[in-house]
Amino acid sequence: MPAKTPVDTPPTTTYCTILSGNYLAKALTLAGSLERHHPGTELVVLVIDALTDEQLPEAPGVRAVSLAFLGLPEREVLQMATIYGLVEFATAVKPRLLTRLLEETEQASYLDPDTYVTSPMVELPRDLRASEHGILLTPHFLEPVTADAQLSEGHLLNVGFYNLGFCAIDRRAQDFLDWWWGHLKTECLWDPLSGLFVDQKWVDIGAPLFRGTTWRHYGYNVSVANLHERPIVRDDTGAYSIASNGQALRLFHFHAFDTAHPEELSTRFDKSTAHLRMDSKAVDALCQEYADQLIVHEKALGPAAGYPFATDTRGRKVSQQLRRVYRLQSEGRATPLPSPYLPAEADAYDAWRRSAWKSVGRELAGDAVKSVRLALPEEYASLKKRFPRLAEKVRGKTVRASGIWSG
Repeated sequence: MPAKTPVDTPPTTTYCTILSGNYLAKALTLAGSLERHHPGTELVVLVIDALTDEQLPEAPGVRAVSLAFLGLPEREVLQMATIYGLVEFATAVKPRLLTRLLEETEQASYLDPDTYVTSPMVELPRDLRASEHGILLTPHFLEPVTADAQLSEGHLLNVGFYNLGFCAIDRRAQDFLDWWWGHLKTECLWDPLSGLFVDQKWVDIGAPLFRGTTWRHYGYNVSVANLHERPIVRDDTGAYSIASNGQALRLFHFHAFDTAHPEELSTRFDKSTAHLRMDSKAVDALCQEYADQLIVHEKALGPAAGYPFATDTRGRKVSQQLRRVYRLQSEGRATPLPSPYLPAEADAYDAWRRSAWKSVGRELAGDAVKSVRLALPEEYASLKKRFPRLAEKVRGKTVRASGIWSG
């Protein structure tokens, strides 16, 4: 057990994020905002494009680390890069990164790379220390949802109650991190048919199991999703705060902000979010402030290189269907499957790829069965009653040993 820090001594705090190269400009903007409000504080950036430190970018205010920092065997890392798409992979390694950072710091806070620090986070170390088990989590909403919200409460049944674009952890939370990592190594899936949304849905279970604290500070993880309950105002000094209760705005989370569409707050929705800027001078000013800095980094960096784990060594796309089959066939194997990312194993991977087409077809059929079961439950129940053996056979191919309906 690490030695306890005296109560009157400020804890050491490390801030971190995870990204691939296409989000580097946003991470540099985040790092600049962190430095302005916490001088001398660096942002640890885990770059999932980089297997080794030789592949890392250099930037002021940033301590870039490669996948080697996670302390995992390279074969395990490559397997995760194969079974997961980009977003799944970046979220899957979050608890492992936090665990490694807690070996050198007392508190670790994760921030999505598209987060922006707007004022000093003075209460964060104190409130984390005061939490019951060293876990601070921010929910999407702190109040019942009103008609003017961008998202509904029902949406949280799909994506999870907490927004894991921010979380803060200290060393008391190691059991939680171990549990979370135990799931995310192989079950960090974006699979709505199975009720999974990467790392977030797991924390709906982990938070009550490990007594995580639902942090009710309105100024953290403010975003397009919760502006209806957290209207922002700006005073004569340029400081931002929450109009309803006067709490200072600390972190604004710019979900899918795109400088190519400067009128929008977020490009993630089918409908426009421009009204959220037009209706609030403070929100518009914050967006302009963020865009001005982000554009500087985008121009300096130029176009991002492609995600290296999107294709195999022969340039062919590793499709989601192939990733799912690779994941299922990797379970319980004494020897690993050949990697699509190692040139020395290219022939062996080609042979596996050719053999996988039947399994891909079964996975697609399994997804179709799940869809029918969800969309036409009465018809599925009738079919199951008429053809029980067929239904049981289908179920045996779709419900895995983990208990997850995974196609």
